[in-house]
Amino acid sequence: MEGELFVYVDIQGEAVLAGVLTLDDTDEDRFYAEFTYVQSYVNDPRAFSLDPLNLPLTDARTTFRTESRYQTLGAIFDAAPDAWGRNVMRVDNAGARVTENEVLLKGRGMGVGALFFSARPLTPNMRKTYRLPEVSQVESLGGLLADIDQGIKPKGLYRDILGSSWDIGGARPKTIVRDGNGEMWIAKFPRKGDSYDRQRVEYANLQMARAIGLNVPAISLANTPLGAVLLTHRFDRILLPAESGADPVIARRHFLSGASLISPSVQIGKRELDGPRGKATYSYARLADVTRRISSRPVQDLLELYARMILNVAVHNTDDHLKNVGFLKDDGAETYRLSPLFDVVTQEGSAKHYLHIGSGGRESSFANCLSEYRRFGLRSEAAATSILDRVLDVVRDRRRYYEAAGMAPEEIALVESTLTALRQPSAQA
Repeated sequence: MEGELFVYVDIQGEAVLAGVLTLDDTDEDRFYAEFTYVQSYVNDPRAFSLDPLNLPLTDARTTFRTESRYQTLGAIFDAAPDAWGRNVMRVDNAGARVTENEVLLKGRGMGVGALFFSARPLTPNMRKTYRLPEVSQVESLGGLLADIDQGIKPKGLYRDILGSSWDIGGARPKTIVRDGNGEMWIAKFPRKGDSYDRQRVEYANLQMARAIGLNVPAISLANTPLGAVLLTHRFDRILLPAESGADPVIARRHFLSGASLISPSVQIGKRELDGPRGKATYSYARLADVTRRISSRPVQDLLELYARMILNVAVHNTDDHLKNVGFLKDDGAETYRLSPLFDVVTQEGSAKHYLHIGSGGRESSFANCLSEYRRFGLRSEAAATSILDRVLDVVRDRRRYYEAAGMAPEEIALVESTLTALRQPSAQA
């Protein structure tokens, strides 16, 4: 086994040791991890379970084990980077593989949620501070990120600045920037070879979501010579009031992805995705079951989840995997709320959604959306249809949103060609 890592949780701006993580992934074909809460955390009246379903806070003797980053210990690995952050680290490491231990330690506490990692114990108020690029720098950052995407290593000061992108989830070029008030934003950049401006499409889709009445974070677009940059306010960070003469403190909010809560078995492969075990795990209905168990306002969150599913079908966001649904912890309670919406991007090529929609499996159709509405707490088809109509009333006016996002006519035509559900006769009514 590799060395131990100390897992910290941010509680109102204070670093609190929650437990110890031990990892072994020295062999590329094998992954193993163990986590145990420490006694001081168990005794802390402020403490909470890092995952109420899979990591209950009972004692400091229980060891939680996993052979997958998504099973059992998913709450911990939610704070780790995904494909983009790992690509940045690999480029920085001259193309050599980076172990999971190194991945977590290279992270700068900028990952999603309230968790961060250290190779040694920290004092309660010890903080790592790093320079973050400013919102005004997104134009110059675009070229650097494009270089990284092509495997070119940045040098000097820019390497340090772009370290802020190491922790971030997702597969596309992005980094964290800070505005004049100290608030953090995630900046998503264009990628060479994109057939349409994905940032503008996502901006339009999120603006439609807002018009539907869904919970959407603050967003804006910045224009650069390489294309648009989408700026999304970080909803997992809170700017705490600063004491007189002191710098403002940014506290982390605990976040859990749908993947960590559902804890999919490592034994379920892609070939089983459309089988009984796949549907029981990778489905909106399963997310609804989880929401019912952990939400402080389950009725409201279930209706929101149902409307999001319909929107994903309407705009053909087939990349609707479990990590693209999240939950934020309520203050002072062990309950959660569905997080603001993110990563709603129209996809080319894929005919099926990643998650099961209804009785028709992963088929992208509104009939499929209506087939299992009772799993979302809806008591009648009329109630489900009213939500469908609310979504469609906005999405039918999508061209206005595309144009407001600055999309070119040829891009709009290409996006329109992917919207298979909207071309079905039932959607034209």
